[in-house]
Amino acid sequence: ALTQAGGNVAPEDRVALAELAGGSVGAAFGMIKPGGLELYTALIRTLSTLPRLDRPMALALADQGAKKGAEAQFGLIVSLIDLFLSRLARAGTLNMAPPEAARSEAALIERLAPNPQSARIWADLAQVLGNRARRGRAVNLDPAALLMDMVLKIDEVAGTLAQR
Repeated sequence: ALTQAGGNVAPEDRVALAELAGGSVGAAFGMIKPGGLELYTALIRTLSTLPRLDRPMALALADQGAKKGAEAQFGLIVSLIDLFLSRLARAGTLNMAPPEAARSEAALIERLAPNPQSARIWADLAQVLGNRARRGRAVNLDPAALLMDMVLKIDEVAGTLAQR
C-alpha cells in the first residue's frame, strides 16, 4: 500500500518501517521523508551503549534535532524515543522482543527490559519524558538540551536497572 501511495522504500527496510509505523501507511509515509528509519537506527546505535552512554554519540543525535528549521526533526526524534520506550515496556511485559526495527534492537531490548518490573519503569519514564519534552518546547527551551536530557535520563534508568 505504501508503494502504491508513492513511497519509495527499499525492500530491506519494509519490515522495519512497518514496525515503527505500527502498520499504518500514513505513519510510514510520514517517516520516509524526514529520515525516520535513519534516525531510529542512530537512536538504537546510541542507546546500545547503555548503561554507559556514549556521550558524543548522544550529543550528535541531539544536535540533529536542534538544527535551524529542524522543528519537525526534533518532533520526530521525540516520537522515536517515545516509540522505543513503548517497545521496551511492551517487550518486558510480554517477555519477548518485537521484530527488529533497527539492527541490534532486539538484543538491546532484551537487555534493558528483561521482566515486567523493568517494563513498568520504562512505561513510567516514557510518560515523564514525553511530558517534559512538550513542556520544554512550549517554553522554547533549547531542543538539543531537551533531547540530551531525555537520553541522559534513559541512561540513568538503564544504570539503575543494571544494578539490580
